[in-house]
Amino acid sequence: MSQEVPPPTEIAPGIVLSYDRLNRIPNNSVENGAEWPDDWYHSETGAYWADVPRTGFKSLLLDVSNSTADWRCKAFQVISSETYTLQAWIKGVVESGEFFLTIRWWRDLATTDFISEDNIPIPLGTYNEWVLFSRDFTAPAEAVSADVMFRCPTPSTGKVYADDFAVLTEPVPQYRITIENQTYPFQVPLNPVETYSHAATYFLEALQFYPLTVRLTIKAVNTAHIEVFDADHERFLLERTEISGVESFDIAWDGAGVFEPRVTGDIEYIIIDFPVERPKTVKPIEFGSGMAIWPYQVMAFLGGFATGMGVGYSVKRFRR
Repeated sequence: MSQEVPPPTEIAPGIVLSYDRLNRIPNNSVENGAEWPDDWYHSETGAYWADVPRTGFKSLLLDVSNSTADWRCKAFQVISSETYTLQAWIKGVVESGEFFLTIRWWRDLATTDFISEDNIPIPLGTYNEWVLFSRDFTAPAEAVSADVMFRCPTPSTGKVYADDFAVLTEPVPQYRITIENQTYPFQVPLNPVETYSHAATYFLEALQFYPLTVRLTIKAVNTAHIEVFDADHERFLLERTEISGVESFDIAWDGAGVFEPRVTGDIEYIIIDFPVERPKTVKPIEFGSGMAIWPYQVMAFLGGFATGMGVGYSVKRFRR
């Protein structure tokens, strides 16, 4: 599924269009955590959080002698019938048995209704250096979510490390909008030349911290789904919500880093009012270059959107 990705292009003042492949796996480099990595689950024996990294400081380890063990990531949402690339970097010794990278497909977010699985076998052998294992898979037509396992499901022997996991989407458009403004409110209407039904994202980049409210107004062709992430994808600002017709959402945001809405399904437009009202702070904390004047309206092209996991914020929803 290797596709040539166009270079970033400034399509309007302050708006850069680029393309990227989004990684669906939470804590994909297994760096975050205390006693165990966040968003990963492990068997009672044979699975370890190791200090042998490819990048960062940590990796996952299966250390078994004629036994089974596994690691499993927290489930993430997928788009049915879309092609994803499963990959991870492997190092160590596979002496006997079966070791796999596995992606499992589910009909629900709670991972109770199993559909099928796809595997990348890790052959017997010694891997003194980190080796990339990668393969493309298409999500089943009924798939709603997936999870990834690093496992030896039958009695096996080996000491195998894995790091930098990924389930990559196809290249999707990303609109990065830099906000350097103290004029309130201002509006960013993003109108598609045509409607799409696969993934894309917007990024609102703020250069200062404000507690504020962002209003999203979306018109779906029939029905669509909207969700909004914060900068590090560890939580939702707005959890995945079905919309029909024209609907608006007032979403609390701390104004730091990135505000990232995504939509799945055909939509006619999305409008971002940023913010709904002037922040109640006296003086912002400024980062980067000095403040600049933002045009009241800017236009950009659009696509539809994709998924993730997290914790919700308070959101006010109303229909136009």
